[in-house]
Amino acid sequence: MLIVTHFYSYTFKLEDMEEASPTTSSADVAAEEARPITSPTDAPPTYDSVMGKIKTAKSEHGNSVGFVKALAKTLKEALSDIICLWRTIFLVIFGSMLAFGIAQIVIGVQRKDMCTINDKIPLFLTVTGAFGAAEAIITIVDQFCCRKRENGDESGNPCVMFLTNIINIFLFAWFICGNVWVYTIINEVDYDHPLSKNYCDQVTYQFAFWSVTI
Repeated sequence: MLIVTHFYSYTFKLEDMEEASPTTSSADVAAEEARPITSPTDAPPTYDSVMGKIKTAKSEHGNSVGFVKALAKTLKEALSDIICLWRTIFLVIFGSMLAFGIAQIVIGVQRKDMCTINDKIPLFLTVTGAFGAAEAIITIVDQFCCRKRENGDESGNPCVMFLTNIINIFLFAWFICGNVWVYTIINEVDYDHPLSKNYCDQVTYQFAFWSVTI
């Protein structure tokens, strides 16, 4: 009788343990098998790239309108990064133009009487440097200080565009004059005899030559 009592008690304990344990459905098993196995040493994915952000937006919104908005926002941010890069390149280019223009002004003014063969060559350097430096300054100021409007419009200032176009037209005509003055004496210029009628300071002439050649 005691053995039977212990048997029934053991049976009831087993039934209680089975009822307390959670049941696992076939769907849970399939989901567990489908879960990718990742190593603890694997680095987490990076979502800083454009494609990473697009994948994240798709996983969050699916193919809904929210995904389209997120996609437009991501592309806008990528375009802003590209514009920022181009502005940096733009600053380097126009900064170099400004430095070159200042060098032309300095050489043209300091050596204005040191080119007997053609006294217009130092004048060519001075005027070219002055207008080139002015255009570079105007463009840089407009690009980085005045371009952003309160309403978000980044279109160029019409007055600045008109002014730079006028300067470019003048510089083009002045460039043609410089070519005529420089190249017509290329085989006659004398660097060694200051009293010669064909004399021109070598630095002045060479700087003017490369200004019209580059």
